[in-house]
Amino acid sequence: MRIRDILKIYMESGFVQSIGEAVKENTDKSIELRGLSGSQDAIIAGALYQLSHQSFIFILHDKEEAAYFQNDLQNLIPDREILFFPSSYKKAYQFEETENANILMRAEILNKINNKSSYGELIVTFPAALSEKVINKRSLREHTFTAKVGETVDIEFLAELLATYDFEKTDFVYEAGQYAVRGGILDIFSFANEMPFRLELFGDEIESIRTFDPQSQLSQDAIKQINIIPNVQTHLIEEERQSLFKFLPKNTKVWMKDEQLLDDQLDLQFEKVTDQFESILQESGNTKVVLEPKQLFENSDSFKESTKGLVKIFFGNRFYHEPDSTFAFDSSPQPPFNKNFDLLAENLNENVTTGISNIIVAEQPKQLERFEEIFEEIDPLLEFQSLNVGLRKGFIDKIEKIACYTDHEIFERFHRYKLREKSSKSK
Repeated sequence: MRIRDILKIYMESGFVQSIGEAVKENTDKSIELRGLSGSQDAIIAGALYQLSHQSFIFILHDKEEAAYFQNDLQNLIPDREILFFPSSYKKAYQFEETENANILMRAEILNKINNKSSYGELIVTFPAALSEKVINKRSLREHTFTAKVGETVDIEFLAELLATYDFEKTDFVYEAGQYAVRGGILDIFSFANEMPFRLELFGDEIESIRTFDPQSQLSQDAIKQINIIPNVQTHLIEEERQSLFKFLPKNTKVWMKDEQLLDDQLDLQFEKVTDQFESILQESGNTKVVLEPKQLFENSDSFKESTKGLVKIFFGNRFYHEPDSTFAFDSSPQPPFNKNFDLLAENLNENVTTGISNIIVAEQPKQLERFEEIFEEIDPLLEFQSLNVGLRKGFIDKIEKIACYTDHEIFERFHRYKLREKSSKSK
């Protein structure tokens, strides 16, 4: 079995297609998806995205849960980059204590949204990240420099521009906000991309643009056009901020795991930054040295205002309002087997007798081979399909008649998410 096969099952499901029709509308409405178990939420989201190709933003409880969900989606849709939107500050108003890698990820997402791909974006985030407002669209456009292959560019002018963007000139580029000039080669690590760019010039003409690995310094993919933007958190600190949702297309679907938790977290964070702002005011003798909290941060009221007009999809275990549409799944979590393979085999056979198809998923192909060997000894006629993909949790879907079990839950091993690594000074 291949990854696209499991998505295809759900894409062809009449039940999921009816959800897709309800989701497709671009009106202020709410939809509840009840009864989802394990990684079924990511599979349903992946199937609905493949049916619509509209922008989806998923708001999970916290960073860890968001990272696991992002991993599931990325494994299910490997040909699309699933964007992870993090928070940028270790502590609000402590601008020197920013997470450089996270600032890069946030800026990269803004750049992608601003450049409007024909496919919608898939963004995964959490309340602490959404509490920080982002730079407004106009300022981002005004501070974005675009370079294309075949264009003429003056290296001295570009170096001056980078200096105004507060880029640091170095011998070698290894983190965002740096550039290096070596003859007709210009290396730039823009905040608009996860990898730095290498521009090769023939005279004043850009002959080629490639990304390169900041650790090995070796060139990688050739590209035709790049955007160079500064650190929007520090360079444009005085510019007006707005909600991330003002950046997103009007057909964006907002997926919320727990609306009340989100509201509570936003308000709690806003209270904290308000206290910090008051402390800064007192220390400065009531001289306003930084922007006020409402200019930089969201609370639950401003969040509701910024998402007005967008479709909201609630998919957790707690629901608070009367929705416009409700879709109830009949599913349950993967049962515990305590590494008892006889018990597992018995369960799989029971599934078959009730018309449920068995799927065992594992990130490593060797694990799937191991299951083949184990079941060859226990029950050679056992019916199951292998799927080489990593998912955080298994489930049994009684509507689509699928039992999807993960190897790490069967073996009772810890399953760790993987977030994309960013180059930084520590490296």
